[in-house]
Amino acid sequence: MAIKPHLLLLLLFITPLAAGMDTRLVNYMNLTVLQQGSVRAVGGELKYVIMNLSVPTQTDYQTAVTDRPVTKLDDGNSIVTIESKNPTNPFGYKVISYVGVNARSTAYLPSNYQLDYSELRYTQPSWRVQSDDEQVRNLARAITTNSSDDFERISKLAVWVNQQLTYDLKIAGLLKDTRWILQNKRGVCTEYSTLFIALSRSIGIPARFVSGLAYDEDRGGWVGHSWAEVFIGRWVPVDPTWTPVEVGYLDATHLEISKMLDNETFDNVYALTSQNARLEWPKPDTSRGADIGINSFDEAEVNSNYQMESAAEKIGFGVKTLVIATVYSDEYQVVSLNLTSCTSSNEPPCNAAQIIKVDDGAREVVLRPGERKIVTWVVNSDPRLSSSCWYRCPLVLNSDRLKPKTVEIQAVSNAQSINFNAFLEKSELRLGENQTVYVDVGAARKYEGRLYVTHDDYFNFQQITKSGRYSFSVKPTRIGLNKLYVATSLGGVKELEFFVTESGGIGVNVNVPQFIPAGASEKIYVNLTSNETGRGIRITASAGRSKEAKQISLNGNASVEFPFNFSDSSTRNVTVSVESSGFLREFVKPVTIYNIPNVNLTKMSFKAENGSVRADLLFSIKYEAEELIVSVDGSPVAVMQDGSASVVLTPGTHVLRVNYSDVGGLKYGYAQILDVPLVSENGDKNWETYINYLIVILPVVLYSGSLLILAIAVVVLKKIEKDQ
Repeated sequence: MAIKPHLLLLLLFITPLAAGMDTRLVNYMNLTVLQQGSVRAVGGELKYVIMNLSVPTQTDYQTAVTDRPVTKLDDGNSIVTIESKNPTNPFGYKVISYVGVNARSTAYLPSNYQLDYSELRYTQPSWRVQSDDEQVRNLARAITTNSSDDFERISKLAVWVNQQLTYDLKIAGLLKDTRWILQNKRGVCTEYSTLFIALSRSIGIPARFVSGLAYDEDRGGWVGHSWAEVFIGRWVPVDPTWTPVEVGYLDATHLEISKMLDNETFDNVYALTSQNARLEWPKPDTSRGADIGINSFDEAEVNSNYQMESAAEKIGFGVKTLVIATVYSDEYQVVSLNLTSCTSSNEPPCNAAQIIKVDDGAREVVLRPGERKIVTWVVNSDPRLSSSCWYRCPLVLNSDRLKPKTVEIQAVSNAQSINFNAFLEKSELRLGENQTVYVDVGAARKYEGRLYVTHDDYFNFQQITKSGRYSFSVKPTRIGLNKLYVATSLGGVKELEFFVTESGGIGVNVNVPQFIPAGASEKIYVNLTSNETGRGIRITASAGRSKEAKQISLNGNASVEFPFNFSDSSTRNVTVSVESSGFLREFVKPVTIYNIPNVNLTKMSFKAENGSVRADLLFSIKYEAEELIVSVDGSPVAVMQDGSASVVLTPGTHVLRVNYSDVGGLKYGYAQILDVPLVSENGDKNWETYINYLIVILPVVLYSGSLLILAIAVVVLKKIEKDQ
């Protein structure tokens, strides 16, 4: 009998080295991994055991040496086979692996790439990953709208899953499917990964499960864990479960065991037992991990290469200002930022629940190599503060990847202020155009301080020197709704919104043959036109069960071809989607896959008719033949639906021609000689014909016979002379 439980990994101890470890910063770990357990026959004897056990994989970022022979599977996963012909009951086993794990980072992603079969298989739905569900696909499109590239798409999906689901250990081991997860919004790492993978696959991004172990700081030990990988020019790690999410970067506390299309397992055991015995291989506690010893680990230094400041250092009660962070990156990653509010002491009269409140303090920022992002928070002092007190408020910015920083803002009742108003030149503009921000400053006793304007990728200021109008020029890079903030160093904030549309758009023409012979190799052409350069475009084409995707950097015009073999006669449509930032076009082109027709003359019979001969012809017509034309000596012959035809001919040689086409318009034809004999009225052949034939043939036969006899005589005479 055979059993296929989950990965058998049991936790026996917690290495003291892990104390004080910041898992998100661990860039290398050296581990000893012990996998052990037992199999037994209950109510009988155990006669033979063979089992396959998944062990840590060998990859570019993970080294593994195991104390037993390892078999590497086609997909890169590794297993150890354990066999015993005379096992004890219970039969115990133990496998030790020595593993070095490096943190994964993504410093480069190609702008042009094509998916082959090894990646395309990870775009297909499975029994739990219902990526072909219309609700799933529409949701993924809504979440990723206006994304500039696939990295931003998967980042948005991971953050959405993390924020929408509730972690619930009661679901552990139940393996819920995508539809259930969407309806119930809870689960453990398996459900988080399942939903993320389904959303990714639904928009054509290959995604697969990764199972293994990870160090859980909350539980203080190693636990069984699953996460994901997506292919966007190369395989990129994504862990949507723990907060904050990890996208592009994966810390070294993730020990990889196997990669899978679905969350299946490669572990299995087969055993021979005595009759009526029950084989038992205990399932592990899914809240626990393996026997892991941490031999050593390294932590990366916290990145402090970013700026943080406030627009105003001192504000009045009930006045708003901005806190601005400028963040950089040298790799693809999602960075979590959290600006926390500050409180005062409870001593009267200066007590207050919050001195300054932060609106929407938590942010997930998508970063790319060499990119600068401006993150802006609107903060507001409490209007109920005591006028007899001077409040100092340290606002702290915390992050999973960045060193914490603090900005101090003072709240006082007599803070200086200035009146100003702000408005935009355009409520809507095309991508690539400049937006002008106008700021009108009112009359004041003193003109001092600064005007600030912030946007996702813009941060600038001007000195206030007088009343009147000031202007700023902003060039937005994001399609869709954009927000912009204006503030002064004397307090006050204006929030402005505008909409950015496509810059002239992208012209798309899809060329697909309407009729295609079954088994034929045809190319689908997607022709793109644009007045932009360097715009990332993803094109996906599917026909039946076949699917291909390409990522290109569009420079002006381009033609992208997709070769398909149309062997599946059930194919009814070719679907092509073209996607870029703020741009999505889908085309469904109907196609007819048909079998090539064949028309052959399979039977002839002749009958005398009024001194002539009637030839009855029978054609076999395989598959649908269009425009069938049959002629003899240039004269058309009518062919009935059953393939029969009749024509009156004179005895002798005639030329039969057959011409036809298929539903796609391809032409076919051939010619055949018909030898029509002379036939008597009663249906017998005329003896006069035979006599005429004999008159012609007999002299030839007699002449040939005479030559043969003469040759034989010569040979015989020569032999007689030789014998004498």
